[in-house]
Amino acid sequence: MKVLTYHNVDNPPPEAKLKSLYVKPEKFEKHIKYLNKFKLKTVLSDEIENQKNSIILTFDDGYRDFIKNAYPILKRYNAKAIVFVVAGLTDRFNLWDWEKINVKKPLMDWEELRFLVSEGFEIGSHTITHPFLTKIPEKVAKSEIEDSKKILEDKLGVEVKTFCYPYGDYNEKVKDMVINAGYKMAFTTQEGTFEESKDMFEIKRVTVFGHWILPQFLWKVML
Repeated sequence: MKVLTYHNVDNPPPEAKLKSLYVKPEKFEKHIKYLNKFKLKTVLSDEIENQKNSIILTFDDGYRDFIKNAYPILKRYNAKAIVFVVAGLTDRFNLWDWEKINVKKPLMDWEELRFLVSEGFEIGSHTITHPFLTKIPEKVAKSEIEDSKKILEDKLGVEVKTFCYPYGDYNEKVKDMVINAGYKMAFTTQEGTFEESKDMFEIKRVTVFGHWILPQFLWKVML
């Protein structure tokens, strides 16, 4: 089983750096259409075990273009996804990297996130402020991991079971913090299949890039 991760489903602004993290909506629809065609069922964290011919779609950061562009396509094909939210920056923008990538990307607000929950999408934690967890004091990292879960659960009224390491940055201490916080699983940026993952707190994924042509996408998914 593969876990695919997207960031932005939108047309990249001309001034944006890292344009490869933008997947245009029409290309994204082709991706979902082909997953459907090959009968690859999209599943959430509760449905992972004993799922053959399944795939997990994840979206990092909680950008507003998800609800604008990705949600209608996913809904059309009855597909599910996990959206990892930066809990302390809802309704703001990517404060953690906007200067580096030269664009401010709007983030979804609580009303939009509650709507996604009502539509059957899963919300996971991506910390409070999107820091490098191994480069900040342990006490602060612990708060980023634990308190983001509490904030999301209080605001959305659902259990938050999944965590995603910002920048894929973690070590054994950070991993233990995630386990002790009560999450059921955590996702990395390491490439590989679900079966190749070390354990449920170091799940490997495949990052989908906007410059891929369709055969590249299919090769990554089906290999």
